[in-house]
Amino acid sequence: MEDHDGFRNLIGNFLSKQSEVISAKNGLDAMTVLNKGLIPDMIVTDTRMPEINGEQLLYNLRCSGMYGTIPVWVMSEHGRDGEEAHYKNLGAMGYLRKPFNPSILQEQLSKVGRADQSA
Repeated sequence: MEDHDGFRNLIGNFLSKQSEVISAKNGLDAMTVLNKGLIPDMIVTDTRMPEINGEQLLYNLRCSGMYGTIPVWVMSEHGRDGEEAHYKNLGAMGYLRKPFNPSILQEQLSKVGRADQSA
């Protein structure tokens, strides 16, 4: 989830080379997608978005019986002290500070894919 169209498209295009990508403009759109039964293998979300932000989305996912185990990566351009630890305490699998190289995100996501296949 990313509210900035250009960045959402950039990340989506990069990740779509190796994965099927469903994009959402904000957390509310993401919850709508999930409620339609499209359960992703993983979620990448920004921290700041309108409607439902990344923290609220992560909290909603972790409190849910259906979506609680979906791996979530959080992206933030602000990177305040303690923010990474805060999101990991909420259940985020990874944290990336913007700007970042999309290859790093792809590498982290592929590790989860390999772990799922070996289980």
